[in-house]
Amino acid sequence: MPQVKKREMRQAILDGSYLLFRKQGYYQTTLRQIAREAGTSLANVYVYFASKYEIVFEIYDPWMTAKITQLEREAARIKHPDDRLRHILFTLWGDIPSANNGFARNIMQALSMARGAKQYNPQMIKWMEDKLTALVVSCLPAQRRKLAGDGSIAHVLMMAFDGFVINYDLNPSAACSQLIVDAIGTALLGRKLRAPRRGRQRLARRAARSKALAA
Repeated sequence: MPQVKKREMRQAILDGSYLLFRKQGYYQTTLRQIAREAGTSLANVYVYFASKYEIVFEIYDPWMTAKITQLEREAARIKHPDDRLRHILFTLWGDIPSANNGFARNIMQALSMARGAKQYNPQMIKWMEDKLTALVVSCLPAQRRKLAGDGSIAHVLMMAFDGFVINYDLNPSAACSQLIVDAIGTALLGRKLRAPRRGRQRLARRAARSKALAA
Protein backbone atom coordinates (compact mmCIF):
# COMPACT_ATOMS: atom_id res chain seq x y z
CA MET A 1 0.00 0.00 0.00
CA PRO A 2 1.54 3.35 -1.04
CA GLN A 3 2.35 5.73 1.78
CA VAL A 4 0.29 8.93 1.87
CA LYS A 5 2.36 12.08 1.75
CA LYS A 6 1.57 14.71 4.35
CA ARG A 7 2.33 18.39 3.96
CA GLU A 8 3.30 18.69 7.61
CA MET A 9 5.88 15.90 7.38
CA ARG A 10 7.37 17.34 4.22
CA GLN A 11 7.76 20.71 5.92
CA ALA A 12 9.25 19.07 9.02
CA ILE A 13 11.91 17.48 6.82
CA LEU A 14 12.68 20.84 5.19
CA ASP A 15 12.78 22.63 8.54
CA GLY A 16 15.07 20.02 10.06
CA SER A 17 17.32 20.10 7.00
CA TYR A 18 17.60 23.87 7.16
CA LEU A 19 18.66 23.78 10.80
CA LEU A 20 21.33 21.19 10.07
CA PHE A 21 22.60 22.82 6.88
CA ARG A 22 22.82 26.17 8.64
CA LYS A 23 24.62 24.71 11.64
CA GLN A 24 27.08 22.27 10.07
CA GLY A 25 26.84 22.59 6.30
CA TYR A 26 25.83 20.30 3.46
CA TYR A 27 28.94 18.12 3.61
CA GLN A 28 28.48 17.14 7.25
CA THR A 29 24.71 16.65 7.13
CA THR A 30 23.34 13.19 6.41
CA LEU A 31 19.86 12.05 5.49
CA ARG A 32 19.79 9.98 8.67
CA GLN A 33 20.44 13.15 10.70
CA ILE A 34 17.71 14.94 8.77
CA ALA A 35 15.26 12.13 9.53
CA ARG A 36 16.10 12.30 13.24
CA GLU A 37 15.71 16.10 13.29
CA ALA A 38 12.33 15.81 11.53
CA GLY A 39 11.16 13.09 13.92
CA THR A 40 10.71 10.46 11.25
CA SER A 41 12.49 7.48 9.70
CA LEU A 42 15.11 7.52 6.97
CA ALA A 43 12.80 5.49 4.76
CA ASN A 44 10.10 8.12 5.19
CA VAL A 45 12.46 10.90 4.09
CA TYR A 46 12.81 9.08 0.78
CA VAL A 47 9.05 9.14 0.38
CA TYR A 48 9.27 12.92 0.06
CA PHE A 49 12.70 13.57 -1.42
CA ALA A 50 14.98 11.53 -3.65
CA SER A 51 18.21 12.92 -2.22
CA LYS A 52 19.88 15.46 0.05
CA TYR A 53 20.71 17.40 -3.13
CA GLU A 54 17.01 17.79 -3.91
CA ILE A 55 16.31 18.95 -0.35
CA VAL A 56 18.96 21.67 -0.29
CA PHE A 57 17.69 23.22 -3.52
CA GLU A 58 14.11 23.04 -2.25
CA ILE A 59 15.27 25.25 0.62
CA TYR A 60 17.79 27.41 -1.20
CA ASP A 61 15.62 28.66 -4.08
CA PRO A 62 12.96 30.39 -1.92
CA TRP A 63 15.68 31.56 0.49
CA MET A 64 17.61 33.27 -2.30
CA THR A 65 14.44 34.56 -3.93
CA ALA A 66 13.57 36.31 -0.66
CA LYS A 67 17.08 37.83 -0.41
CA ILE A 68 17.03 39.25 -3.93
CA THR A 69 13.44 40.48 -3.57
CA GLN A 70 14.44 42.27 -0.36
CA LEU A 71 17.41 43.80 -2.18
CA GLU A 72 15.09 45.10 -4.90
CA ARG A 73 12.86 46.75 -2.31
CA GLU A 74 15.81 48.34 -0.52
CA ALA A 75 17.40 49.56 -3.75
CA ALA A 76 14.15 51.15 -4.88
CA ARG A 77 14.21 53.37 -1.79
CA ILE A 78 17.74 54.69 -2.46
CA LYS A 79 17.56 57.77 -4.66
CA HIS A 80 21.17 58.47 -5.56
CA PRO A 81 22.54 55.95 -8.09
CA ASP A 82 25.98 55.83 -6.45
CA ASP A 83 24.46 54.92 -3.07
CA ARG A 84 22.15 52.42 -4.76
CA LEU A 85 24.99 50.72 -6.63
CA ARG A 86 27.13 50.54 -3.50
CA HIS A 87 24.21 48.99 -1.60
CA ILE A 88 23.60 46.40 -4.34
CA LEU A 89 27.24 45.30 -4.40
CA PHE A 90 27.63 45.25 -0.61
CA THR A 91 24.46 43.19 -0.25
CA LEU A 92 25.38 40.73 -2.99
CA TRP A 93 28.99 40.22 -1.93
CA GLY A 94 28.79 40.88 1.81
CA ASP A 95 25.36 40.49 3.36
CA ILE A 96 24.02 37.48 1.45
CA PRO A 97 27.17 35.32 1.67
CA SER A 98 27.24 35.85 5.44
CA ALA A 99 23.48 35.57 6.03
CA ASN A 100 22.18 32.79 8.28
CA ASN A 101 25.62 31.51 9.22
CA GLY A 102 26.75 31.49 5.60
CA PHE A 103 23.81 29.39 4.41
CA ALA A 104 24.64 30.02 0.74
CA ARG A 105 27.75 27.86 1.12
CA ASN A 106 25.49 24.81 1.13
CA ILE A 107 24.78 25.27 -2.57
CA MET A 108 28.50 25.53 -3.36
CA GLN A 109 29.07 22.31 -1.43
CA ALA A 110 26.13 20.56 -3.09
CA LEU A 111 27.22 21.53 -6.59
CA SER A 112 30.75 20.33 -5.91
CA MET A 113 29.30 16.88 -5.18
CA ALA A 114 26.78 16.80 -8.04
CA ARG A 115 27.00 13.91 -10.45
CA GLY A 116 27.22 15.76 -13.74
CA ALA A 117 25.50 18.77 -15.26
CA LYS A 118 22.15 16.98 -15.53
CA GLN A 119 21.61 17.49 -11.82
CA TYR A 120 21.98 21.24 -12.10
CA ASN A 121 19.05 23.47 -13.01
CA PRO A 122 20.27 26.95 -14.09
CA GLN A 123 16.84 28.55 -13.70
CA MET A 124 17.63 30.26 -10.38
CA ILE A 125 20.94 31.77 -11.46
CA LYS A 126 19.31 33.00 -14.70
CA TRP A 127 16.56 34.66 -12.62
CA MET A 128 19.16 36.26 -10.34
CA GLU A 129 21.22 37.55 -13.26
CA ASP A 130 18.12 39.10 -14.84
CA LYS A 131 17.29 40.83 -11.56
CA LEU A 132 20.87 42.04 -11.08
CA THR A 133 21.00 43.35 -14.65
CA ALA A 134 17.94 45.51 -14.01
CA LEU A 135 19.32 46.70 -10.67
CA VAL A 136 22.73 47.65 -12.06
CA VAL A 137 21.28 49.31 -15.17
CA SER A 138 19.12 51.48 -12.90
CA CYS A 139 22.32 52.91 -11.39
CA LEU A 140 24.19 53.70 -14.60
CA PRO A 141 24.08 56.85 -16.73
CA ALA A 142 22.35 56.37 -20.06
CA GLN A 143 25.59 56.27 -22.05
CA ARG A 144 26.92 53.33 -20.00
CA ARG A 145 23.80 51.17 -19.70
CA LYS A 146 24.78 49.13 -22.73
CA LEU A 147 27.69 47.78 -20.65
CA ALA A 148 25.28 45.88 -18.43
CA GLY A 149 22.17 45.54 -20.54
CA ASP A 150 23.12 42.22 -22.16
CA GLY A 151 23.51 40.43 -18.84
CA SER A 152 27.27 39.90 -19.07
CA ILE A 153 28.04 42.18 -16.10
CA ALA A 154 25.46 40.39 -13.97
CA HIS A 155 27.10 37.08 -14.89
CA VAL A 156 30.47 38.40 -13.69
CA LEU A 157 28.87 39.72 -10.49
CA MET A 158 27.42 36.26 -9.85
CA MET A 159 30.77 34.60 -10.44
CA ALA A 160 32.24 36.97 -7.86
CA PHE A 161 29.31 36.16 -5.55
CA ASP A 162 30.27 32.49 -5.69
CA GLY A 163 33.80 33.46 -4.71
CA PHE A 164 32.63 35.52 -1.74
CA VAL A 165 30.41 32.65 -0.58
CA ILE A 166 33.37 30.25 -0.66
CA ASN A 167 35.61 32.85 0.98
CA TYR A 168 33.12 33.31 3.82
CA ASP A 169 33.08 29.57 4.38
CA LEU A 170 36.87 29.45 4.57
CA ASN A 171 37.47 32.73 6.41
CA PRO A 172 34.33 34.39 7.85
CA SER A 173 36.31 37.40 9.09
CA ALA A 174 37.39 38.34 5.53
CA ALA A 175 34.29 40.14 4.30
CA CYS A 176 33.67 42.24 1.21
CA SER A 177 35.29 45.66 1.69
CA GLN A 178 34.41 49.19 0.69
CA LEU A 179 37.60 49.26 -1.39
CA ILE A 180 36.38 46.36 -3.54
CA VAL A 181 32.89 47.78 -3.92
CA ASP A 182 34.13 51.25 -4.83
CA ALA A 183 36.61 49.86 -7.36
CA ILE A 184 33.91 47.88 -9.18
CA GLY A 185 31.43 50.72 -8.87
CA THR A 186 33.94 53.13 -10.40
CA ALA A 187 34.54 50.74 -13.30
CA LEU A 188 30.81 50.45 -13.97
CA LEU A 189 30.05 54.15 -13.70
CA GLY A 190 33.18 55.32 -15.50
CA ARG A 191 33.88 57.75 -12.68
CA LYS A 192 34.63 57.67 -8.97
CA LEU A 193 31.67 56.99 -6.72
CA ARG A 194 30.72 59.79 -4.39
CA ALA A 195 31.58 59.29 -0.73
CA PRO A 196 29.02 57.39 1.38
CA ARG A 197 26.39 59.82 2.66
CA ARG A 198 27.22 59.31 6.29
CA GLY A 199 30.79 58.14 5.89
CA ARG A 200 32.14 55.80 8.50
CA GLN A 201 28.95 55.68 10.54
CA ARG A 202 27.11 54.25 7.54
CA LEU A 203 29.80 51.63 7.01
CA ALA A 204 29.80 50.75 10.70
CA ARG A 205 26.05 50.11 10.60
CA ARG A 206 26.50 47.91 7.54
CA ALA A 207 29.21 45.91 9.30
CA ALA A 208 26.91 45.45 12.29
CA ARG A 209 24.12 44.33 9.97
CA SER A 210 26.36 41.77 8.32
CA LYS A 211 27.28 40.32 11.71
CA ALA A 212 23.59 40.11 12.63
CA LEU A 213 22.78 38.31 9.39
CA ALA A 214 25.58 35.85 10.01
CA ALA A 215 24.24 34.96 13.44
